[in-house]
Amino acid sequence: MNKEQNKNHYNDEIDLKELFLITWKKKYFIIITSAMFGIASVLYALSLPNFYTSNALLAPASEEQSLSSKLGGVSGLASLAGVGLPSASATKTQEALERIKSYNFFSKHFLPNIQLENLIAVESWNSDTNTILYNKELFDVNSSQFIKSDKFVNEASLSNQKAYEEYKRILGMGIDDSTGFVSISIEHYSPVIAKEWLDLIIFNINESMRELDKQDAQNAIDFLNESSKYVSIMSIKEVMNRLLENKMQTLMLAASNKAYVFKILDSPIIPEIKSGPFRSIICILGTILGGFLSLLAVIVHHYTRRS
Repeated sequence: MNKEQNKNHYNDEIDLKELFLITWKKKYFIIITSAMFGIASVLYALSLPNFYTSNALLAPASEEQSLSSKLGGVSGLASLAGVGLPSASATKTQEALERIKSYNFFSKHFLPNIQLENLIAVESWNSDTNTILYNKELFDVNSSQFIKSDKFVNEASLSNQKAYEEYKRILGMGIDDSTGFVSISIEHYSPVIAKEWLDLIIFNINESMRELDKQDAQNAIDFLNESSKYVSIMSIKEVMNRLLENKMQTLMLAASNKAYVFKILDSPIIPEIKSGPFRSIICILGTILGGFLSLLAVIVHHYTRRS
């Protein structure tokens, strides 16, 4: 039994030695192939345009409270009176982040304020002249029109939904659970546009949610004032008065607070340092891939020929 094990161990050593000799014999092929892959990866990495990321750090503009906590004891009073109130709701911060990601916000508050070609047809950015270079197969600079005859650009690809997919790709958001601070970023080939678009998003989320809350509060005030004329039960009247007071507070805050949802702690800036691509990593991975494929080709060729 020991002899059999020794024999297997000896055969394993022979196989490893043979593998090493095969590799050593073809070392120039492996080196040259790896070098070719490395050069190709360098050329590919250099062909990629730089992109930049503008960041902003935001804080909730006011203390986050649910509707029930704002109304205090009126929830219990409302239940006694037979009036149902929501017991929990998302915070303003959570709602704002979901709205920023939504197609409704994109189509109503973002897309009308930008140039569509800067979202889906940019090829690179010239830092010396601060000009954007567009993909000539997608956008004609002279006529300022998209080339719809191209196989890639058609009615579907120029729709708002297609642009929305690109919007979601360049948009970054995160929230720190410990502090509640929110970070938002926009990635673009042009650092100037990245900063401008981030400013646009922050301004419009504050303004759009302000208008929504003002409209909701005004509608509620009108309804409560009209309904109170026909209510004679004191418990229900008290609930309606507390609701009316709450809606009046909402209306005043919406009218007076400039930073309605988010306060800016760290404003967006025009980034001077690129955030990508990572050319060194691309070159290293390309060279490693070339070495692995050449080594695999040598081994497969040797054992295939021998068999």
